[in-house]
Amino acid sequence: MPRPRRGKEPPRAAQDGGVSRYSDPARTGEHRPVTVTAVIADGSDLVSVALEQARAALGKARLVWIDSDSRGPEVEALLRDLGVHPLTIEDVFETRTVPKVEDFGRYLFILAHAVRVPAEGPSRLQETELDIVVGARWVFTHHEAALTAPARLREEALRTRRALDPVKIAHALLDRLVDDALPAIDAFDDELEQLEKISLARIPRRTTVPRVLALRSALHRFRRAAVHQREVLLRLARGEFALIPADQLPFFRDVHDHAVRIADEIDDARELLSGILEAHLSMVSNRLNEIMKVLTMMASVFLPISFIAGVYGMNFEAMPELRSPWGYPAVLAAMALTVAGLLWWFRRRGWLE
Repeated sequence: MPRPRRGKEPPRAAQDGGVSRYSDPARTGEHRPVTVTAVIADGSDLVSVALEQARAALGKARLVWIDSDSRGPEVEALLRDLGVHPLTIEDVFETRTVPKVEDFGRYLFILAHAVRVPAEGPSRLQETELDIVVGARWVFTHHEAALTAPARLREEALRTRRALDPVKIAHALLDRLVDDALPAIDAFDDELEQLEKISLARIPRRTTVPRVLALRSALHRFRRAAVHQREVLLRLARGEFALIPADQLPFFRDVHDHAVRIADEIDDARELLSGILEAHLSMVSNRLNEIMKVLTMMASVFLPISFIAGVYGMNFEAMPELRSPWGYPAVLAAMALTVAGLLWWFRRRGWLE
């Protein structure tokens, strides 16, 4: 059955150039220029600066936000200077399959996932990682270049002179990641509606089961990320961490509510997909039963005809019917009556319906 739509894609997701699942060049051995963008806020002014200026402003400016889309010696040196634990640095630059949040006292490390449905369809669901390190007066973010949520937030803040602090930046990024997952839910709904129609077709398609299995695998990956991200947001929303002030907790609770809704939608989609697979297998079984019924009835009709033809096909001379001028028509009439009688009996039993 068609499922209710959640509306059009949020404007932020529509503007996003998309996220893709490919490895960080630092992990694959490839090398490309390191892109680092920095923003500092001193008073009410928000200014985009170079990395050297941002490092000089640490401890002096009200806010320093450094964003990187790759790994480089200068980025690692910056994190060490900020007192970031070596294990956190490793987590930042390595791909992790599960979102998490860790409190190191001086800073908070948040690992979140973003999802996107490519042109190939939801069965090719793509994920990317966003790492957020939140300090008292600074925030560091790391992600793949294809994830544009940090850049869009930074441009919006510079354009509108929006008042930001490290916690507000973390909230805004997590909010965008959760909202950008809604179009993926809609894409899964569309695919499920198509599969539901195909699964109930009179003649089953061979491609249905592979499509269902591929979609189930994508939903499994989507659910794993969504459930762990929901737990991360729950911990952020209930005030476990000293770096998050009490007046910011309602905003994180709002994001958590959206994450709960997405996780519930994924669970509903998985249940519906299981029902579609069962319905398809049932249709295949019914189709096979119908074919076997037709073949069995054909064999039942031809069995007595074959017996009659076999009897009169024997080469014995003492068969009086062979010399009778009405023998051949009589045999044909007997065959016809046998077929008619069997078909009448099949119809009376309801086997021809």
